[in-house]
Amino acid sequence: MKLYGKIKTRPEDFVVEEIPLSEAGEEGNYHLLRLKKRDVSTLEALRVFSRLEKIPLKEIGFAGLKDRYAVTTQYLTVPVEYPVERVCYRLVRNRWLRSEDIDFLSDMGFCVEPVGRVKRPLTLGDLEGNRFTIVIRNFEKNMRRRFYCNFEIVRRYGFPNYFGEQRFGSVKSRDDFVLRYLLKGDFEGALRSYFFGKSRIDFWGDWRRLYKTLSPALEEYEKDLIRGLMRGLTPEKAFRILPKNVRLMFNFAFQSFLWNEFLRRYIEARYPFVRVPFVNNWKLSYYLEVHDPDYLKELHIPYTAKEHSVDDFLLRRVMAEVFREYGIKREWFDREVGGMVVMTDGLRKAVVFPRNFKILEKTKRSMKLTFTLPPGSYATVLLRFLLKG
Repeated sequence: MKLYGKIKTRPEDFVVEEIPLSEAGEEGNYHLLRLKKRDVSTLEALRVFSRLEKIPLKEIGFAGLKDRYAVTTQYLTVPVEYPVERVCYRLVRNRWLRSEDIDFLSDMGFCVEPVGRVKRPLTLGDLEGNRFTIVIRNFEKNMRRRFYCNFEIVRRYGFPNYFGEQRFGSVKSRDDFVLRYLLKGDFEGALRSYFFGKSRIDFWGDWRRLYKTLSPALEEYEKDLIRGLMRGLTPEKAFRILPKNVRLMFNFAFQSFLWNEFLRRYIEARYPFVRVPFVNNWKLSYYLEVHDPDYLKELHIPYTAKEHSVDDFLLRRVMAEVFREYGIKREWFDREVGGMVVMTDGLRKAVVFPRNFKILEKTKRSMKLTFTLPPGSYATVLLRFLLKG
């Protein structure tokens, strides 16, 4: 089943609304802004807003990244010393132009408007959850029975809390993670992977030719990186030109992949399961039945187990197997590399239960539904489960 033949056939079929932890008031040292966008990534909208409104990117707080090919609403914070007003920008012939408004059914663009003040800036994870309203198209009759059967499994046992494909945007080729090069001290390999994945490039090292070839499609900071190489910077110093939030994506991608592998192999060793295709020819495994639902519901899986011990023997064995297979060394945990601390520990719930799940509309060929997920959980992961064979 090709998921994207069923969802996101148009951006307005996938609506995401961030649910804030608290409401804005009239006092505080930060403006709270509402960002609504269509067919634009969160980071791109923030870069455009920062550049054109002359607000340093590091001063803009946000709770999470939202899907690009969607209509999404989320919140930002900006210190009150920066004046803010409602602004909209549209992409017209590859140029961002200020606009009176945005048509969220057709335009590629975004609007930012102040909604009040708050006492502290937003940081990643500062949200109650996300509300999704999604249209499934090409929803043939034979899929309906499958959908309802799979939803019954979700209702009883939840669904595996895998990281979704949005987490892996920096991965250009299967298993070719920028962080793996960084951990080995190979910054040139990291840059090659960042720009080209595993593709062979005959002119790698000819930085002027690289700049000329790639510059039309590059972000400004990527152009700055290559200019740095042209000036003679080492690959490590050039790498640090990338914004920290971009560099951190490399760590998030690799640790998310490893965590997904922990959960996938744990499910396959413990429950009846089915494998479902994922990005980069990877697989996700979903359980069909759970004999210990209360235990699974409370299970948390660590990222490295350096700070959080693992009592579950099977999980401990699976984690060791994955670390061994991918050559992970304990001395890499909490390591500083490229101006960031990587391979840090933490806990993530193994399963999640959607809240307020409702079917809003049904036709012979489509279904519109809504549900809410906690921070860090992915609607596309749930939909792969509901629509699997």
